[in-house]
This record gives sequence, structure tokens and C-alpha cells, in this order.
Amino acid sequence: MDAADADFAPSRGARRVLEWAQTNGATTLGEAYDLIDQLAVSNDVPEVLGEDDSLDDVRAELEDDLGVMSADVELTALL
Repeated sequence: MDAADADFAPSRGARRVLEWAQTNGATTLGEAYDLIDQLAVSNDVPEVLGEDDSLDDVRAELEDDLGVMSADVELTALL
């Protein structure tokens, strides 16, 4: 399933993580998911997520999305 077929409605935190991942070179949903570990050890977490979202929640949300959509879905189609 691709982004056009899926009802993709990311949370604010997930959208911000996807945007951060895109800025850091990710082009697909799978690549963005893979960069979450890099975000976790960076100083960017508070800037990216603010105080309302947690990285664990975003990780779980993106895992669910990967269960429905291909990891090869382009971020440009999602954002």
C-alpha cells in the first residue's frame, strides 16, 4: 500500500520527526524510521518534539504506519 491508498494522518510529533528525518537525508518512510535512533541520541529531541510528544510514541506510530504502508513510500508523498 502506498501513501495515496493509506489514510495517513500523522500526529504533530510524527510529522515533525518525519520533517527532521527528511532534513537529515531520509527520502522514504523506512529511512525516516531508521533515523529515530539517531534523533534519540541527539540534542534535537526537545526542538523537534517539544514537550507534548514522546519519541517512544512517535516510534510506535511509525511502526504501525510501516505495518500498513511500504517502507519505500516517499516522504514527499507523506508530508
